[in-house]
Amino acid sequence: MTHRSAVPLLILVAFLFGAALLGHAMWGHYRAVLHDFEPAPPSALLAHPEQTGIDRLTAVAFTAHDDNRIAGWYVPAKNRAAVIVTHGTNADRSSMLDEIRLLADAGFGVLAFDWPGDGESTGEVRWGAPEREALRGAIDWLAARSDVDPDRLGAFGFSMGGYFVTRIAAEDPRLRAVVIASGPPSYLAYVRRNHRQHGWLSRLPAEFAIRRVGMQHEAMPPIDCIAAIAPRPVLLLGGSEDRSIPPDMTRELFERAGEPKALWMIDGAAHGHYIGAAPDDYPRRIIDFYATHLADRSAGAGAR
Repeated sequence: MTHRSAVPLLILVAFLFGAALLGHAMWGHYRAVLHDFEPAPPSALLAHPEQTGIDRLTAVAFTAHDDNRIAGWYVPAKNRAAVIVTHGTNADRSSMLDEIRLLADAGFGVLAFDWPGDGESTGEVRWGAPEREALRGAIDWLAARSDVDPDRLGAFGFSMGGYFVTRIAAEDPRLRAVVIASGPPSYLAYVRRNHRQHGWLSRLPAEFAIRRVGMQHEAMPPIDCIAAIAPRPVLLLGGSEDRSIPPDMTRELFERAGEPKALWMIDGAAHGHYIGAAPDDYPRRIIDFYATHLADRSAGAGAR
Protein backbone atom coordinates (compact mmCIF):
# COMPACT_ATOMS: atom_id res chain seq x y z
CA MET A 1 0.00 0.00 0.00
CA THR A 2 1.36 3.41 -0.97
CA HIS A 3 1.47 6.38 1.38
CA ARG A 4 -1.11 8.17 -0.75
CA SER A 5 -3.61 5.31 -0.60
CA ALA A 6 -3.18 4.97 3.17
CA VAL A 7 -4.35 8.56 3.84
CA PRO A 8 -8.07 7.99 3.10
CA LEU A 9 -8.02 4.89 5.26
CA LEU A 10 -6.55 6.83 8.17
CA ILE A 11 -9.17 9.53 7.72
CA LEU A 12 -11.92 6.90 7.71
CA VAL A 13 -10.55 5.26 10.87
CA ALA A 14 -10.28 8.64 12.58
CA PHE A 15 -13.84 9.51 11.53
CA LEU A 16 -15.25 6.21 12.77
CA PHE A 17 -13.33 6.50 16.03
CA GLY A 18 -14.61 10.05 16.56
CA ALA A 19 -18.17 9.01 15.74
CA ALA A 20 -17.93 6.14 18.21
CA LEU A 21 -16.74 8.50 20.95
CA LEU A 22 -19.48 10.98 20.12
CA GLY A 23 -22.15 8.27 20.15
CA HIS A 24 -20.89 6.91 23.44
CA ALA A 25 -21.01 10.38 25.02
CA MET A 26 -24.54 11.07 23.73
CA TRP A 27 -25.73 7.65 24.87
CA GLY A 28 -24.30 8.37 28.32
CA HIS A 29 -26.37 11.55 28.69
CA TYR A 30 -29.49 9.77 27.44
CA ARG A 31 -29.00 6.92 29.90
CA ALA A 32 -28.26 9.30 32.78
CA VAL A 33 -31.72 10.84 32.45
CA LEU A 34 -33.43 7.47 32.10
CA HIS A 35 -31.68 6.41 35.30
CA ASP A 36 -33.89 8.86 37.23
CA PHE A 37 -36.85 6.69 36.23
CA GLU A 38 -35.33 3.38 37.29
CA PRO A 39 -36.05 2.12 40.82
CA ALA A 40 -33.12 1.25 43.03
CA PRO A 41 -33.10 -2.18 44.71
CA PRO A 42 -35.34 -1.91 47.79
CA SER A 43 -33.50 -1.51 51.07
CA ALA A 44 -33.57 -4.59 53.31
CA LEU A 45 -34.66 -2.23 56.08
CA LEU A 46 -38.12 -1.85 54.54
CA ALA A 47 -39.15 -5.28 55.80
CA HIS A 48 -37.73 -4.64 59.28
CA PRO A 49 -39.01 -1.35 60.67
CA GLU A 50 -37.94 -2.47 64.13
CA GLN A 51 -34.33 -2.16 63.02
CA THR A 52 -34.68 1.59 62.46
CA GLY A 53 -34.54 2.19 66.19
CA ILE A 54 -37.50 4.60 65.91
CA ASP A 55 -40.08 3.97 68.62
CA ARG A 56 -43.58 2.98 67.43
CA LEU A 57 -42.64 3.03 63.74
CA THR A 58 -44.68 0.44 61.85
CA ALA A 59 -45.23 -0.62 58.24
CA VAL A 60 -48.45 0.70 56.66
CA ALA A 61 -50.02 0.82 53.22
CA PHE A 62 -52.71 2.89 51.53
CA THR A 63 -54.28 3.12 48.10
CA ALA A 64 -53.38 5.98 45.78
CA HIS A 65 -56.07 7.68 43.74
CA ASP A 66 -55.04 5.61 40.72
CA ASP A 67 -55.27 2.37 42.75
CA ASN A 68 -51.55 1.78 43.19
CA ARG A 69 -50.72 0.21 46.53
CA ILE A 70 -48.38 2.60 48.32
CA ALA A 71 -46.15 1.16 51.03
CA GLY A 72 -44.87 3.25 53.88
CA TRP A 73 -43.90 3.67 57.50
CA TYR A 74 -45.91 5.51 60.09
CA VAL A 75 -45.17 6.84 63.55
CA PRO A 76 -48.34 7.89 65.43
CA ALA A 77 -48.60 11.49 66.53
CA LYS A 78 -48.15 12.47 70.16
CA ASN A 79 -49.04 16.13 69.57
CA ARG A 80 -51.80 15.57 66.96
CA ALA A 81 -49.73 17.21 64.21
CA ALA A 82 -48.23 15.09 61.42
CA VAL A 83 -45.78 15.45 58.54
CA ILE A 84 -45.54 13.54 55.26
CA VAL A 85 -41.91 12.82 54.27
CA THR A 86 -41.05 12.07 50.64
CA HIS A 87 -37.83 10.80 49.06
CA GLY A 88 -36.08 11.52 45.76
CA THR A 89 -34.98 9.46 42.74
CA ASN A 90 -33.35 6.01 42.92
CA ALA A 91 -34.35 5.62 46.56
CA ASP A 92 -37.08 4.53 48.95
CA ARG A 93 -38.44 5.74 52.28
CA SER A 94 -35.43 4.41 54.19
CA SER A 95 -33.33 7.19 52.63
CA MET A 96 -35.25 9.68 54.79
CA LEU A 97 -34.49 8.14 58.19
CA ASP A 98 -32.85 11.32 59.51
CA GLU A 99 -36.01 13.34 58.98
CA ILE A 100 -38.33 10.56 60.14
CA ARG A 101 -36.37 10.17 63.36
CA LEU A 102 -36.06 13.84 64.30
CA LEU A 103 -39.76 14.51 63.64
CA ALA A 104 -40.89 11.40 65.53
CA ASP A 105 -38.64 12.24 68.47
CA ALA A 106 -40.33 15.64 68.65
CA GLY A 107 -43.78 14.05 68.91
CA PHE A 108 -45.02 14.57 65.35
CA GLY A 109 -46.81 11.87 63.47
CA VAL A 110 -44.72 10.88 60.47
CA LEU A 111 -45.81 9.18 57.25
CA ALA A 112 -42.95 8.25 54.92
CA PHE A 113 -43.84 6.29 51.81
CA ASP A 114 -42.27 4.84 48.66
CA TRP A 115 -43.20 6.55 45.41
CA PRO A 116 -44.94 4.28 42.86
CA GLY A 117 -42.49 1.75 41.46
CA ASP A 118 -39.96 2.40 44.23
CA GLY A 119 -39.36 0.33 47.34
CA GLU A 120 -42.41 -1.80 48.10
CA SER A 121 -45.00 0.29 46.23
CA THR A 122 -46.70 -0.97 43.09
CA GLY A 123 -46.73 0.90 39.80
CA GLU A 124 -43.99 2.48 37.73
CA VAL A 125 -41.65 5.40 38.30
CA ARG A 126 -43.02 8.11 36.00
CA TRP A 127 -42.42 11.35 37.92
CA GLY A 128 -45.83 12.47 36.79
CA ALA A 129 -49.43 11.45 37.38
CA PRO A 130 -48.73 8.34 39.54
CA GLU A 131 -46.63 10.37 41.96
CA ARG A 132 -49.26 13.10 42.21
CA GLU A 133 -51.95 10.54 42.95
CA ALA A 134 -49.78 8.82 45.56
CA LEU A 135 -49.24 12.08 47.45
CA ARG A 136 -52.93 12.92 47.30
CA GLY A 137 -53.66 9.48 48.71
CA ALA A 138 -51.11 10.02 51.48
CA ILE A 139 -52.82 13.26 52.53
CA ASP A 140 -56.22 11.53 52.58
CA TRP A 141 -54.87 8.63 54.62
CA LEU A 142 -53.16 10.86 57.16
CA ALA A 143 -56.09 13.28 57.52
CA ALA A 144 -58.41 10.36 58.37
CA ARG A 145 -56.31 9.07 61.29
CA SER A 146 -57.76 9.42 64.79
CA ASP A 147 -54.42 10.50 66.29
CA VAL A 148 -54.07 13.41 63.85
CA ASP A 149 -55.77 16.79 63.62
CA PRO A 150 -56.49 17.16 59.86
CA ASP A 151 -55.89 20.91 60.19
CA ARG A 152 -52.31 20.31 61.33
CA LEU A 153 -50.66 18.52 58.41
CA GLY A 154 -47.26 19.36 56.94
CA ALA A 155 -44.94 17.93 54.33
CA PHE A 156 -41.20 17.53 53.79
CA GLY A 157 -40.14 16.89 50.22
CA PHE A 158 -36.59 16.04 49.21
CA SER A 159 -35.34 16.46 45.63
CA MET A 160 -38.02 15.08 43.28
CA GLY A 161 -40.08 14.51 46.41
CA GLY A 162 -39.91 18.28 46.86
CA TYR A 163 -41.02 18.70 43.26
CA PHE A 164 -44.29 16.90 43.97
CA VAL A 165 -44.79 18.34 47.44
CA THR A 166 -44.68 21.78 45.81
CA ARG A 167 -47.09 20.74 43.05
CA ILE A 168 -49.68 19.23 45.41
CA ALA A 169 -49.32 21.81 48.20
CA ALA A 170 -50.12 24.50 45.66
CA GLU A 171 -53.56 22.96 45.13
CA ASP A 172 -54.31 21.23 48.45
CA PRO A 173 -54.67 23.63 51.41
CA ARG A 174 -54.61 20.74 53.87
CA LEU A 175 -50.82 20.93 53.79
CA ARG A 176 -50.36 23.78 56.24
CA ALA A 177 -46.55 23.97 56.37
CA VAL A 178 -44.10 22.81 53.70
CA VAL A 179 -40.35 22.18 53.61
CA ILE A 180 -38.81 21.79 50.15
CA ALA A 181 -35.27 20.42 50.31
CA SER A 182 -33.20 20.66 47.11
CA GLY A 183 -36.26 20.47 44.93
CA PRO A 184 -35.81 21.38 41.24
CA PRO A 185 -37.71 24.43 39.96
CA SER A 186 -38.64 22.25 36.99
CA TYR A 187 -37.45 18.88 35.79
CA LEU A 188 -36.52 20.28 32.41
CA ALA A 189 -34.40 23.01 34.03
CA TYR A 190 -32.70 20.37 36.16
CA VAL A 191 -31.86 18.23 33.13
CA ARG A 192 -30.63 21.16 31.07
CA ARG A 193 -28.44 22.35 33.94
CA ASN A 194 -26.86 18.94 34.48
CA HIS A 195 -26.39 18.10 30.78
CA ARG A 196 -24.92 21.29 29.37
CA GLN A 197 -21.26 20.24 29.35
CA HIS A 198 -21.04 19.68 25.59
CA GLY A 199 -23.75 21.97 24.30
CA TRP A 200 -26.32 20.33 22.05
CA LEU A 201 -24.33 17.07 22.04
CA SER A 202 -25.27 16.53 25.68
CA ARG A 203 -28.51 18.53 25.85
CA LEU A 204 -30.37 16.91 22.94
CA PRO A 205 -30.03 13.27 24.05
CA ALA A 206 -30.96 14.27 27.60
CA GLU A 207 -34.07 16.09 26.42
CA PHE A 208 -34.94 13.21 24.11
CA ALA A 209 -34.86 10.92 27.15
CA ILE A 210 -37.40 13.21 28.87
CA ARG A 211 -39.70 12.89 25.86
CA ARG A 212 -39.08 9.15 25.81
CA VAL A 213 -40.57 8.79 29.30
CA GLY A 214 -43.44 11.19 28.68
CA MET A 215 -42.44 14.40 30.46
CA GLN A 216 -42.28 16.60 27.37
CA HIS A 217 -45.47 18.36 28.43
CA GLU A 218 -44.38 19.25 31.95
CA ALA A 219 -47.46 21.05 33.26
CA MET A 220 -47.15 23.52 36.12
CA PRO A 221 -43.60 22.84 37.34
CA PRO A 222 -42.81 24.08 40.87
CA ILE A 223 -41.40 27.37 39.59
CA ASP A 224 -44.83 28.19 38.13
CA CYS A 225 -47.01 27.10 41.06
CA ILE A 226 -45.05 27.61 44.29
CA ALA A 227 -46.56 31.06 44.79
CA ALA A 228 -49.99 29.44 45.17
CA ILE A 229 -48.93 27.84 48.48
CA ALA A 230 -49.05 31.28 50.15
CA PRO A 231 -50.20 32.33 52.69
CA ARG A 232 -49.16 28.96 54.06
CA PRO A 233 -45.47 28.99 55.10
CA VAL A 234 -42.67 27.48 53.02
CA LEU A 235 -39.09 26.72 54.07
CA LEU A 236 -36.65 26.08 51.23
CA LEU A 237 -33.45 24.17 52.00
CA GLY A 238 -30.38 23.61 49.92
CA GLY A 239 -26.75 22.62 50.26
CA SER A 240 -23.89 24.98 49.49
CA GLU A 241 -22.07 22.04 47.85
CA ASP A 242 -25.08 20.53 46.05
CA ARG A 243 -24.12 19.66 42.48
CA SER A 244 -27.49 18.18 41.50
CA ILE A 245 -29.64 21.12 42.56
CA PRO A 246 -27.10 23.92 42.98
CA PRO A 247 -27.78 26.91 45.26
CA ASP A 248 -28.88 29.24 42.46
CA MET A 249 -31.72 26.85 41.52
CA THR A 250 -32.93 26.75 45.13
CA ARG A 251 -32.77 30.55 45.31
CA GLU A 252 -34.71 30.82 42.05
CA LEU A 253 -37.52 28.73 43.53
CA PHE A 254 -37.41 30.76 46.75
CA GLU A 255 -37.77 34.02 44.83
CA ARG A 256 -40.96 32.78 43.20
CA ALA A 257 -42.53 31.66 46.48
CA GLY A 258 -45.02 33.86 48.30
CA GLU A 259 -44.82 35.02 51.89
CA PRO A 260 -44.31 33.75 54.51
CA LYS A 261 -41.18 32.03 53.28
CA ALA A 262 -37.64 31.31 54.44
CA LEU A 263 -34.45 30.13 52.77
CA TRP A 264 -31.63 28.20 54.41
CA MET A 265 -28.55 27.23 52.42
CA ILE A 266 -26.72 24.75 54.64
CA ASP A 267 -23.00 25.37 54.55
CA GLY A 268 -21.00 22.32 53.52
CA ALA A 269 -24.05 20.20 52.65
CA ALA A 270 -24.31 18.33 49.35
CA HIS A 271 -27.50 16.73 47.99
CA GLY A 272 -29.19 15.47 51.14
CA HIS A 273 -27.99 14.21 54.53
CA TYR A 274 -28.17 17.77 55.85
CA ILE A 275 -27.87 16.61 59.43
CA GLY A 276 -24.28 15.59 58.73
CA ALA A 277 -23.39 19.17 57.79
CA ALA A 278 -25.43 20.83 60.55
CA PRO A 279 -25.94 18.24 63.33
CA ASP A 280 -27.28 20.74 65.86
CA ASP A 281 -28.96 23.40 63.74
CA TYR A 282 -30.73 21.08 61.31
CA PRO A 283 -32.95 19.24 63.83
CA ARG A 284 -33.65 22.46 65.72
CA ARG A 285 -34.67 24.49 62.68
CA ILE A 286 -36.83 21.76 61.15
CA ILE A 287 -38.67 21.11 64.41
CA ASP A 288 -39.08 24.83 65.13
CA PHE A 289 -40.61 25.35 61.69
CA TYR A 290 -43.26 22.66 62.10
CA ALA A 291 -43.87 23.39 65.79
CA THR A 292 -44.54 27.03 64.97
CA HIS A 293 -46.76 26.51 61.97
CA LEU A 294 -48.57 23.32 63.01
CA ALA A 295 -49.31 24.49 66.54
CA ASP A 296 -52.70 23.77 68.08
CA ARG A 297 -54.44 27.11 67.50
CA SER A 298 -57.67 25.98 69.13
CA ALA A 299 -55.84 25.27 72.40
CA GLY A 300 -54.32 28.75 72.30
CA ALA A 301 -57.72 30.32 71.69
CA GLY A 302 -59.20 28.39 74.57
CA ALA A 303 -56.47 29.56 76.91
CA ARG A 304 -57.39 33.19 76.28
